[in-house]
Amino acid sequence: MATAVKIDRFDQEILRILQENCKISNTALAKKIGLTPPATLERVKKLEKEGFILGYQAILNKKKLGKGLACLIALDLEHHNKRKVFESVEESLKKVAEIENIYLVTGRYDYLIKVNLRDVEELREFVVKKLTKIEFIDKVETFIAISSMANLNFSFSAENE
Repeated sequence: MATAVKIDRFDQEILRILQENCKISNTALAKKIGLTPPATLERVKKLEKEGFILGYQAILNKKKLGKGLACLIALDLEHHNKRKVFESVEESLKKVAEIENIYLVTGRYDYLIKVNLRDVEELREFVVKKLTKIEFIDKVETFIAISSMANLNFSFSAENE
């Protein structure tokens, strides 16, 4: 089990603020956390270098882009006990452009994937023409999100300090 690396309150505050607004200027960030701009920039660079910050991205409005149907799709594989089966499926899933997230999960299913599609017809085509063509996928179960409550940011507990 991975152990969490302890970071101080300034680093936690930097991470919290950057999750909310990754376009904030270094000067504004420094002012919010109460450090000088050079000290703040040094901390941000350190957080990037040490892998706490993996990147920065724009969050797109999928509905405006014509992909407003959010779907979670559970996949059950044949031959659960063979490593090569999982490796093959993962490589195949990574090549499917529509897939936003791939999770290897515990429980009833082997994988959970997230896609945003135009409508139920596109979902049907996606399942029939793409997922069922991937070797070793035995069962597919789809879940359509009827609403999204929030896109929550990571929050720090007392044990992270």
